[in-house]
Amino acid sequence: MELLVTLLIILPALYLAATRSSYLLDYAFFVVALNRGIRRLVDYYLNGAFNPLSTISLTPLIVSALLLIPAFSRFHQLTPRSRNVAMLIMVALGHGMVIGFMNAGIGAVYSLGEWLAGFGAFLFAATAPVGSRTADRWLKSSGYSALLVALYGWFQYLTIPVWDAFWVTEVNFVGYLGQLRPTEMSVFSTMHERGPCASFLAWAAIPMILHSRWRILGGWLTIVLLFSVVVLTMSRSMFIIVGLVAILQPALSKGRGLGRVLFFAGLLAIGASYGLEHMPGASRITKRFDTMKDIQKDGSYQGRLEIFTAGIPWVLQHPLGLGLGSSGFGAGRIGGGVKEGWCDSGYIEVFSQFGWIGGLAFFAAMAQIWGELTRRIRLGSRDPFLFTGRAVLLGCLVFLYVGNVFGGFSLFWVFLGISLNRFTRPVPQPRPVPQPVPHFFETPQPILTHA
Repeated sequence: MELLVTLLIILPALYLAATRSSYLLDYAFFVVALNRGIRRLVDYYLNGAFNPLSTISLTPLIVSALLLIPAFSRFHQLTPRSRNVAMLIMVALGHGMVIGFMNAGIGAVYSLGEWLAGFGAFLFAATAPVGSRTADRWLKSSGYSALLVALYGWFQYLTIPVWDAFWVTEVNFVGYLGQLRPTEMSVFSTMHERGPCASFLAWAAIPMILHSRWRILGGWLTIVLLFSVVVLTMSRSMFIIVGLVAILQPALSKGRGLGRVLFFAGLLAIGASYGLEHMPGASRITKRFDTMKDIQKDGSYQGRLEIFTAGIPWVLQHPLGLGLGSSGFGAGRIGGGVKEGWCDSGYIEVFSQFGWIGGLAFFAAMAQIWGELTRRIRLGSRDPFLFTGRAVLLGCLVFLYVGNVFGGFSLFWVFLGISLNRFTRPVPQPRPVPQPVPHFFETPQPILTHA
């Protein structure tokens, strides 16, 4: 039954990939959002036991990898600068795969699949022969899949479904996620952890905050709902990246969208001062978020600072890195991975997976994305994907200090791909044809008429 469910999830993606349909990316959002919830139902009701190697958990990687089929067939449609970006990322992945396979074996393959999920989404969005209407639909599909995650998140928080409680017990997350009692457990909804759940919801909300054209049913109320569940995950870091991108958007766009950002800031202020006190389990939530008032004494912040500080000399001493599979999904899939993992510091993890060659190639690709978006804006394009794309990219690079947001499928990969798509290029303006100026002494020619 588990294999049958896996097949039923993958078959629509196979059809969409074979027909080169743009809806393959819409479908990928829903598979990423819901696959772990489906897996827990299958484990509880059909298997009667928890399967740590369930094939259902691989469906996001498979569906995301299918994005590469139409993407590579359209690779020649990339602009030369966008092609350079893709090649640099492939250099990083290739180096990480070679070193990783020698160190971690099959774990490197799983980790490569995780990276290809994000890269496939990026390449698919960059090469698709679509316009702004389809690109807007992709962002709205992300929003609607996040809406399902948020609605289930509140249901999970208030009831603790038996299949979720079964999974929490089996993976020994009791205590880490709280207690298996309503309003006393951190929400992870249909995702595999509370952090990825918060990340998925926050990234879906960011475009809605920045532009009205990307909002879905419910508008600002839906945005409030998504962030209410981010609060229930007890994940504080996502508020940092949301705040970063929201501030960077008007700062990089000469004040455009400042009103929306101020309105969102007002909503957050109201939510923090009034909403938190009236949420179920308010005391536990407030205690968790109060630590952000004094970041210097926050254990999580201090731990990441120590990892970053210790990681710099380690990177300098290991020019080849450890390769893919040393951390992340690949390491977990094979039951551990190599000893050194830097998953709580994104910059260190990138260099530990890719080494000097791959790490520099990866960040060179990010620099070229920034340069290309800036070039298109200077040439006259006013597409909102370009302005927001720069804010998203810079926000991710700052947030990389906290964790590796690049190593998996995420909306920001899609957003960067859309930003490099051909339809965001400036439309060439026709040059005025100079009219001949008559000579001062030129004698007008007689007009001949027929009698």
